Amino acid sequence: MRICYFADSESIHTERWCKHFQALGHDIHLITYKTKIIEGIKTYSVNTGKIDVSGGNWKVLLTFRQVRKLLKEIKPDVFHALYATSYGITGSLCRFHPYIISSLGSDILISPNKSTIYRKLLRFAFKRADLVMVMADHMIPAAKSLGAATNKIVALPFGIDQQIFNSENRKLPENQFVITCTRNFEPIYNIPHLLKALQKVVGEIPEIHVNLIGAGSQKEELVRMTEEFGLKSHVTFVGKLTQPEIAAFLNKSHVFVSLSLSDGNNISLNEAMACGTWNIVTDIPANHQWVREGENGFFVKIDDVDTLAEKLVKSRNEYHQLMEKAVVLNDQLLREKGIWRINMQKAEKLYLQLTNG
Repeated sequence: MRICYFADSESIHTERWCKHFQALGHDIHLITYKTKIIEGIKTYSVNTGKIDVSGGNWKVLLTFRQVRKLLKEIKPDVFHALYATSYGITGSLCRFHPYIISSLGSDILISPNKSTIYRKLLRFAFKRADLVMVMADHMIPAAKSLGAATNKIVALPFGIDQQIFNSENRKLPENQFVITCTRNFEPIYNIPHLLKALQKVVGEIPEIHVNLIGAGSQKEELVRMTEEFGLKSHVTFVGKLTQPEIAAFLNKSHVFVSLSLSDGNNISLNEAMACGTWNIVTDIPANHQWVREGENGFFVKIDDVDTLAEKLVKSRNEYHQLMEKAVVLNDQLLREKGIWRINMQKAEKLYLQLTNG
C-alpha cells in the first residue's frame, strides 16, 4: 500500500508513523511544510514560511494546489493528514480520497474556540474526510460538534513503544529527588507553574532536582525565572532528546509532571508510566484515562501552584508506599490501550478498509 502523510516532518509523531508503516513494507511518502527530511522517507517540502504554533497560519491554505500536484505524482492509496488545522484543512482542499485527518488535541479542543473562522474551516475539512482519528474518547464530542459524522470518527491513542519505554533499566539516584517534565516550552504546557511550585518546596526538599526536557518559545523566560527564583542548582534545561534518551531520563526520575492546559492524549505521560514514575498531572479529561488519584498519581487544578507544591512534598515523603500500587496500575492501563504496536495494527486495518472500500 502506498501511504502519503501530510504532516510536520519535525514532529516525532510524524516520524513514528512514517517509519513504522515503512518497516511493515508499505511505500511511504511525506508532504510537509518543514524543510527537515526524515531519513529513509520520500519527503516533499512545500515552502510556506514559518508555521506559528499559536495559530494564524491561514496562508498555508494557499498551498493546496502544490499539494494536489504532488498527490497526482505520488498516486497514494491513502492520504493522511496529521493535525487537523493547518495540514488537515489544506489537505481537504485537495479533494483526494480516501482522506484521513488525525486530530492531536488543541487543534480541535482549543483553536476552534478562539476563532469562528477555524470552526468553519474545520467543519469543511471534516465533512470532506473519509475518516477522522482522535486521540481519546473525550475528543469525540468536539469532533462531532465540528461536523464529523459519528460513523467516521475513531478514537485511537498513539501509544508507547515498549522496546524503548520500559522500566528494565530503572535506577533512581540516592542523593536526589528527581522530577522530570518532557513537555515543550510553550504556553499551553504551563511550565512556569512548575518553577513557582519548586520555589515553594526547595527549602523542605533541598535534594529536589527538576529536568526540563524540550524546547520552545518560552525557553528564555523559563531560564530567567530559574535565575530569579534562585533555582539554577535545582533545574537542568536538557534540550530536545531522542526517544531512547528520554526513556533513560525517566528511568532515573521519581516523578513525572505535566501541567498542560489541554491535551488530546498525553503521550508523554504514557512514556513516563511505562518507565515506572509517579505522576502529577493537571485535572483535564485527557489525563483521567491514565491516572487514578492517589493510586498512580495526583491531579492538580490548572494554575493551582500551592496544591502542586503540596503534592510534590507528599510524593517525596510517601514515595515508596505510593509506588507499591502505581507500578501495577501503570502497566495495566497501558496494556489496555496504550501500546503503539497494537494501536498501529488497528490503524493499518482502517487503511485497508478504506482502500478496499
